[in-house]
Amino acid sequence: MLCMKTIASRTLAASPGKVWADLDREGAVVITKDGVPRSIMIPTSDATLLEDVQELVFARARKAVRDIRARSSRSGAGALTRSDIEREVEAARRTLKQRARRG
Repeated sequence: MLCMKTIASRTLAASPGKVWADLDREGAVVITKDGVPRSIMIPTSDATLLEDVQELVFARARKAVRDIRARSSRSGAGALTRSDIEREVEAARRTLKQRARRG
């Protein structure tokens, strides 16, 4: 398991200088609320802010793709062939056309 310094949100509010010092020393810290992890603080600067934000966005996107693939695998959708998918799409289109004709 990854070991990272944890800091209570109360400490962040009461002693921000201590948190900044911990962040400089540790490289990243986990902020907790009632003992539950709520956020991760990472250092940045004017020079690296854009790159740092982009990395976070890309990391979240990679996580989203992993989650989608896992759900697909669990549901069996990952085993569908291209022709299976095309049949499903065609059936859905037929249903939509029938509904549109009715009303």
